[in-house]
Amino acid sequence: MGSIDLNTQKEENNNNVILKEHHEDVSAKSKRREFKEKTFVVRESLLTTEFRNGNMKIVYNCFTAVFLLFFLRAMVDDIFVHKMPFHHTWLIWWNFENFFSTMAVWTGMFLSTIVVYYAYQHWSTIPSKNTDLASNLPFVSVYLTYLVAFFYFPLKFLYESDLKCACSFIITCETTRIAMKVHSFIRENWNRAMLRKSGGVIDSWPSIEQFLYYQFCPSFIYRDEYPRTEKRDMKQAGLYFLECLALIEFVNLTYTQWVFPWLHVQDYTSLSFSTIALSLFTGIIPGIICLITLFYGLLHCWLNCFSEMMQFADRQFYLNWWNSSNMAEYYRNWNLVVHDWLYAYVFRDLAAYTPGRKGQKTAQMAVFFLSAVFHEYWFGVAFRCFYPVMFVLYFIFGGIFFAVSRLITNRSAWNTALWFNLLIGTGMFIAFYGQEWYARRGHCAPYSNAVVDLLFPRHWNCQPPIS
Repeated sequence: MGSIDLNTQKEENNNNVILKEHHEDVSAKSKRREFKEKTFVVRESLLTTEFRNGNMKIVYNCFTAVFLLFFLRAMVDDIFVHKMPFHHTWLIWWNFENFFSTMAVWTGMFLSTIVVYYAYQHWSTIPSKNTDLASNLPFVSVYLTYLVAFFYFPLKFLYESDLKCACSFIITCETTRIAMKVHSFIRENWNRAMLRKSGGVIDSWPSIEQFLYYQFCPSFIYRDEYPRTEKRDMKQAGLYFLECLALIEFVNLTYTQWVFPWLHVQDYTSLSFSTIALSLFTGIIPGIICLITLFYGLLHCWLNCFSEMMQFADRQFYLNWWNSSNMAEYYRNWNLVVHDWLYAYVFRDLAAYTPGRKGQKTAQMAVFFLSAVFHEYWFGVAFRCFYPVMFVLYFIFGGIFFAVSRLITNRSAWNTALWFNLLIGTGMFIAFYGQEWYARRGHCAPYSNAVVDLLFPRHWNCQPPIS
């Protein structure tokens, strides 16, 4: 598939190599932990290889059939009930109502990174006798101020413009992604900058072309050079993009035909604990559909689309998380792009700062916490409520499951437990966030105390709104 020769044995071997690398344990005889450095090699995405071999094609065909059935049902309803073809796409238009203004703000966010590039380059040329971190606190302070402003002003625009869910996700996820990219660029070039400031000779400073390529390539780890394919396959990139659009429609169909008819008509003033608990199970099927489409659409189609356009050859964005043998393996294999960044700039730094098992445990906890906080930030802002479902799932339940999973030695039992956890989690997400969304949009009156109204879900104790 694409411009890489898919018939070569070399790429298949690369997939096998990375699978083995992620199963290796650090030797118990080593007193000092040796941290791995990210290496980029030519390799296809795992699903690309699996589709070629025919191993996962049946799953793809099954989801395609479900999509077509959902679409057929929607078209029948649109034509015969609503008397308007494609009426069900109202949710897409509603979500992307402010798309162009959102992209204008995104452009400003992106352009600010170019300012960072030139400011960092200029700062590296200013001579300094001391190159330790304490002596460069003014620069660090300016950098942290930039990050605060980088998150604050897009968020201010988001609330003032009352962006809908999809555009809110664009703003929050892109501020996170770009900030991670900027941080990696600064970190990976820190020693080079210190050598330059102290009067040493460096081979070269990253060019603006290298910086811009890095901003758009599907990697959060900066390198001057990445493995590249020989040619650009725009046809394949276009097919990946069309799949992304189809998956947006798939999620839209799931919500308009399953979630919306169920949650929109609920009597929130009479919700009991049992009703709220049982709704969790109702949300499992639409939840798992959304999870799979998110994975395939973002981590496979979207990233491979940009890989094709930019001739980026290392396409190992995930591994077979669906067949993980423990929770650590699942978290690592689900999203290797983010995992590489968390490992390099959170886990590795904290573990090196506090040697031994205590440092590793602290670093693991920090990774879980940071991941949970940002997931809650994305979803909380998009749905305009503090309902820490994602935080609880990632940090509390995820942390407990992470510890317990090491005690499960039977691979089949663990994999069953993994999918049980994923199904329950997606059901909680759809049901609880969905109920709170409608509770705050005319179905329930706000609490009298503003702080209580911010922190506590309204659908737990829904009172009729005052007319």
